[in-house]
Amino acid sequence: MIIALVGFLITGCATRPPASDVEARAEYKRANDPLEPMNRAVFAINTTFDKALFRPVVKTYNKVVPEDGRRGLSNFLKNLLAPYVMGNEILQGKPKQAGTMLLRFLVNSTIGVAGFFDPATKMGLTRYDEDLGQTLAVWGIGSGPYIVLPLFGPSNLRDTVGLVGEFYLDPAGIAIDEADVWKNVFLGVDGLSYLRFGLDAFDFRARNDELFDEIYKAADPYALARSAYRQLREFEISDGELGETKEEEELFEQDGDPNDR
Repeated sequence: MIIALVGFLITGCATRPPASDVEARAEYKRANDPLEPMNRAVFAINTTFDKALFRPVVKTYNKVVPEDGRRGLSNFLKNLLAPYVMGNEILQGKPKQAGTMLLRFLVNSTIGVAGFFDPATKMGLTRYDEDLGQTLAVWGIGSGPYIVLPLFGPSNLRDTVGLVGEFYLDPAGIAIDEADVWKNVFLGVDGLSYLRFGLDAFDFRARNDELFDEIYKAADPYALARSAYRQLREFEISDGELGETKEEEELFEQDGDPNDR
């Protein structure tokens, strides 16, 4: 099963156009979206769900909660992810960055009051953002076909595998599961884990509210999201060496802080 999955990751599931059809081959490489009809359907469902539920709540949240409060929640969630980022830095052979993330975690978890404040950045400790999908890319695993996941949005086969892996490998997530006092109350459901997941999704949506509005105004929001997601991932995997495009900045900029990259 694992061998088959890795093979699927490397080769993708679409039939490549013949080498003689240069234009078709170029388009295939650009889009790599053999599941486009299904992806567009999922994208439409996600968009409908977002506009009906998340968008109104997010706009109220951004209007009512002061900026310092919103940033505090973001800092706290990013700090929880620091051990996971550090682990991926190690797996990618970046000990210096891993050490920096360890120091950031220790500083922000103590002086920064559990991470709600970010004194580490003021101390010159850069924040890095690595995940298992990026680690697999560094190891030479191909992206596979583009996929739009229900609720999660733009992805590809490699990043989807990485996303699943995060649930099992994130140190903070494992600790939360082990300490979850809600399990007995909610019939074994990991309440704190779901709460953290919900807060992560909500925080991301809140920080990017204006950008989502711009996406929805595009002539083809699906195509814009697909292009920007691919370019963003290439930018992250290369540690910024490819340069950042306008589409990336408009679609996926986190909060304007260069340390979020």
